[in-house]
Amino acid sequence: MWRVGWALLGAALLAAPAGADEGAVPLEDFAAEAPAELLDRAFQNLYGDDYLQEMTLSTRRRGGQALERRIQITRKQSTRPGKALVRFLDPPTIRRTSVLVLENEGAYDDFWVYLPALRRTRRIGGAQRGDAFFGTDLSYEDVEPKYASDWEVEMVGKDAVGERPCFVLEIVPREGHESTYSKMVSCIDPEFATILRTEFYARGVSRKLLVADPGSVREVEGRFIPFELTMTTPKRHTETVVATDVYDIRDDVPEDLFTTWNLESGDADRDRAAVNGGNGR
Repeated sequence: MWRVGWALLGAALLAAPAGADEGAVPLEDFAAEAPAELLDRAFQNLYGDDYLQEMTLSTRRRGGQALERRIQITRKQSTRPGKALVRFLDPPTIRRTSVLVLENEGAYDDFWVYLPALRRTRRIGGAQRGDAFFGTDLSYEDVEPKYASDWEVEMVGKDAVGERPCFVLEIVPREGHESTYSKMVSCIDPEFATILRTEFYARGVSRKLLVADPGSVREVEGRFIPFELTMTTPKRHTETVVATDVYDIRDDVPEDLFTTWNLESGDADRDRAAVNGGNGR
């Protein structure tokens, strides 16, 4: 769902999901699973590891040309609180622009944005979590990691995305958990714990829709990751296609990458070298 995300890192061993050629496992085989357990599996699928990801964000207004941005995300989620570092690679006008995300349990996550053209770092406040992430249809909150324990979950139906059947879950923030969304309605493939579609609501009104291409789902070391997603914002007549080029799971991403010092003085190449210097899987 996002849960956000965002070629030089070496190819991961990728394969089509097991059993894909034989058709999907019927939903009835998963009917006994509690909705909260299914959501937890889906979030673990996305946020349960340390990894390095390279992706292209292509944003288009109806009838207009696409604006493309390439980013590298280094994420440490094997321990809590989680951390992420986003580096913009292209276009040249925003290269080295970087975002540091430091998770806070029981409070808003901290966002620090380094703007190299101004040589300054600014903090994104909680009131800005719903703002567009660098002109895309994603928001800052969409970049944050997600945990099932923060949400109330109810099964509300069955559906399919393409040829993949999925359970429809209504997901609302638990008391004490702050979100810019009043609820989310997600369709999750229980066989691979993959979120295939999510509709995002704010103040009870549908605002955005995220759809994964089921044919792009690949297995990466036991995780099933959609390599192409599209987020649409009907009111703005825009859409952003999120295409992953590399998804590389790593052991023990160094903690010292996730500092404001490295945010300002580091770069994507050095982040990659630090990650590759550890014990890769």
